[in-house]
Amino acid sequence: MGFSIRYNSGVDPAVLPILACPRCRAGAPFRDIRNARCSSCGLEPALAAPGVLDLIDVAIGGEPVPTNTEQRLMESDVVARIYDRFWRPTFVRLFAGKGAGASVGGLAGELFIHKHGLSLDDRPGPWLDLSCGPGAFARALAASAPGALIVGLDISRAMLEVAAQRTGGYTNVVLVRADAHALPFVDGAFGGVNNAGALHAYDDPELVFREIRRVLRPGGLYVGSTFAEAPTLLGRLAARAAGIRRFEPSELRAWLQRIGFADYEDVRLGGALVFRVRRP
Repeated sequence: MGFSIRYNSGVDPAVLPILACPRCRAGAPFRDIRNARCSSCGLEPALAAPGVLDLIDVAIGGEPVPTNTEQRLMESDVVARIYDRFWRPTFVRLFAGKGAGASVGGLAGELFIHKHGLSLDDRPGPWLDLSCGPGAFARALAASAPGALIVGLDISRAMLEVAAQRTGGYTNVVLVRADAHALPFVDGAFGGVNNAGALHAYDDPELVFREIRRVLRPGGLYVGSTFAEAPTLLGRLAARAAGIRRFEPSELRAWLQRIGFADYEDVRLGGALVFRVRRP
């Protein structure tokens, strides 16, 4: 399957200067959303779903294939629709313990922590919501920073279809289908990157960290959340069975500092971990 031109008037052209071609890596390759075509290599992106710009070049590596159970589940239309209300809370309770969600007031509390960590009031954006799922965090960022561009990125068509439906009322949200290991953006594109509950699902977290650092401008913030060691035996057994990777704070701090991030901070919420770093 190749690329085809399909136009959606809801895609904010403000995203054009920060895009990079997924094939030739040229910066700002598309002069016009209506007739999107890379000015360097001729690549023509499609829409992965109504309102979702597809920047995965299947002509090079083919359509991405899920490599673990969670990645396969995230491609389910059913899971995408129940993700925020049922799937994610159950997942967090199982792998991080009851205290992880309850201690911050569930999803609303998580949204507050991530927004506060990104210092939205002090920074102009744009903001990247990496592995945005059905768009809860992208919507929260868009509501809190109505004058800034919010880019929600995920690899799952199912998740992005739901995100497009639920973010339709926000004119400052652009949804992109792409791989977190090869972000289709120019260097220094974003003032902050939000990355909630996805690290454990990446095939190569270090490569994702390096890509996040690359697309952050100097002084930009990266706020993420993931699973630390489970507080219960059941949670540890379930994580092992599901192939869920866990990150201890000391391991995460050393890893991020080695890559070039600074000012590591974190907070433990049961078996969950929320952290923030800055690109110097």
